[in-house]
Amino acid sequence: MKALQIEGAANGSAQVGTDGLSLTAAARTDWFFHPAGETRRANVIRAVMTVDEVVFTLSAKVSVDFRRAFDAGSLFVQVDEDNWAKLAFELSGAGEPTVVSVITRGTSDDADGPSLPGDAVWLRVHGNGDTLAFHFSVDGRHWRFLRWFTLPGLARRPLRVGVATQAPTGEGCSARFSEFSLDYQPIVDLRNGS
Repeated sequence: MKALQIEGAANGSAQVGTDGLSLTAAARTDWFFHPAGETRRANVIRAVMTVDEVVFTLSAKVSVDFRRAFDAGSLFVQVDEDNWAKLAFELSGAGEPTVVSVITRGTSDDADGPSLPGDAVWLRVHGNGDTLAFHFSVDGRHWRFLRWFTLPGLARRPLRVGVATQAPTGEGCSARFSEFSLDYQPIVDLRNGS
């Protein structure tokens, strides 16, 4: 797999090991452009690589040390500063670990998916030309479809992809990313669990 470059080190810390990556977010860190324009925050610590291939799939097991609402670890795809998307394992406002997707086209569209027990889930981002698909898994084998969408400029390459950690309301959050996979095979059926 390509090397990940750490960005936003002023907003947290990173520890790279032989079996994964841990990112610890500082207090009040977030990557979210409020739909009504009230805030525009992009101060997360993240690990980034570029993808030149038309078809790619990035997946990882994401374990989060949840403490406060909206603590999260996420996978992301970024076209440019205004157009990006993240798939997060996040502590909801109701205090439940939840799969969350944020699609940003100038402003962010935030949608909660299912709540899941525990502190870990597998997340997957699949890109194919000018579309992206988000999936999640509780066992790393059977994938549940969450969302299929596009972003302005998504068909251009290279894209920036990677992982990030946030703590918008708390004093910090740690997330561990392991079982990384990056491959370049198309997913033929986005909805059948493969």
